Formats: sequence, C-alpha cells, structure tokens
Amino acid sequence: MSVIYSPGGRALEYSLLALNHYRGCSHGCVYCYARKMAMKFYQHKFDEPAVKPNVLNLLIDQAPRWSGTDKRVLLCFSCDPYQPLDEKEKLTRAVLQVLKENDIHFQILTKGGLRATRDFDLYGPGDAFATTLTYTSKTLSAAQEPGAALPAERMEAIRLAHERGIETWASLEPVMDVEQTLDLIRMTSEFVDLYKIGKLNHYRSNIDWREFGIKAIALCHERGKKYYIKNDLAESLHGVEYTSIDTRRVKRN
Repeated sequence: MSVIYSPGGRALEYSLLALNHYRGCSHGCVYCYARKMAMKFYQHKFDEPAVKPNVLNLLIDQAPRWSGTDKRVLLCFSCDPYQPLDEKEKLTRAVLQVLKENDIHFQILTKGGLRATRDFDLYGPGDAFATTLTYTSKTLSAAQEPGAALPAERMEAIRLAHERGIETWASLEPVMDVEQTLDLIRMTSEFVDLYKIGKLNHYRSNIDWREFGIKAIALCHERGKKYYIKNDLAESLHGVEYTSIDTRRVKRN
C-alpha cells in the first residue's frame, strides 16, 4: 500500500500528492462526499474514525522515495488531520515530522480549528496551512458541520498561521450560501494568501454560478488576493477573464 498517493478527479485540483492517515472522520459534515461514499460502499463506519493500520511505519519506509519532490503532500482528503481523534493519537504531528525529515513539503487542509496550531512549529518555507470556510453563521455551521470547529475558530487558526509567517489558503467549497461565502473573503482577506473557489458539488442548487464566480473574482481583485477557480466553477465562466494561481508545487533551488 502506498501511503503517499496521487489523487484523482476533483481532488487532483487541490493537490498532486496526498496522504490520509486516519480512516473516517467525526466532523459529521452532511455534505461530505467521502462520508457519503464510505457509508455506501465500505464496511467501516465513517463517523467512528480510527488510525489506519501500520500507517506511520509504512510512511517512514516509503517517504525517502519522495524526498526532494516539488509536489506538496496534502493532509487530508478522506479524513481530517485535526479531528478530535488526533487529540489522543497525535498522529498528525508524527506524520509531519516524517515528511519534514525527508524534505517533503506539506499542506494541511482542516476544519479542526485551533487544534492545528499545536503543530505550527513544524512548518517551514514551502509548507502551507488551509481551512475550509463554508458559513459565517455559527448556527448553520453547527447544523451542517456538527463536529467541526465553528467558523470563528477556523478563521482564528488561519490568522494565527499567517501571523507566524506560514503560507495560508482557504477552500471556499462547498458554497452553501453565496453571500456568506463572499463575506468570508471580506472577513479573512488580511490573513489568507490564496482562495480556492469552487461550487456546491454533488448536490442540485439554484445558485447562479456565473454570477457568483464573477463576484468572487471581482472581490479577490479588489482585495488584492490570489485565487484559483476550480474546474466545475470555471465551466460557468466562459468569456470571463481571470487568472488562476496553482500552488500545488513549490520552487526548489
């Protein structure tokens, strides 16, 4: 089993390499595609996460083959590296230490909020911290993402990362409410370096995605922020000029 892998489909737009050291996630996000697929096709209960068997030893054995790569490894796609289980296991820190020892740059994507700050000392140039932002409303967030950190805590975590000089980005996907997503850009533009903007995947919606995309791009330009438009949103933006910034690789000397 290859612990570090190349993702496929929509995930490839976020990262060229990835690693999932937990199986499942207790955040309980109702829109989560990984949760939906796991509960449909696999035996394990996605909402009762566990450490993947022997994952750290496998990583230690396999990491040298990726040493010096210019591709960042993303933690995580099918779990959250800072879900409550990590309070007990502290496995995310151990994984990051192995990556760091092997000169492999990483990027964290989490809704775990301030739990993630305990590992900020491991970040160096070329590493990045990101959080998924969906709502400004804590009431809606608590209903739709019951186990995740509330929006204010997620924003505080990414602010603290920026304060430490860590590169930051925010995933604006899924877009549940257009006005709240646009407000999230306004609320975080001082400490988010780049926005990765998508749409509401896997669900039907009456949102005018072209109008949303135009507004989001204009707001990023107004705030002087870099952005990446995901392909599913780009399909609605024919004729609209924009410049997507791809940060999946790092520059190596």
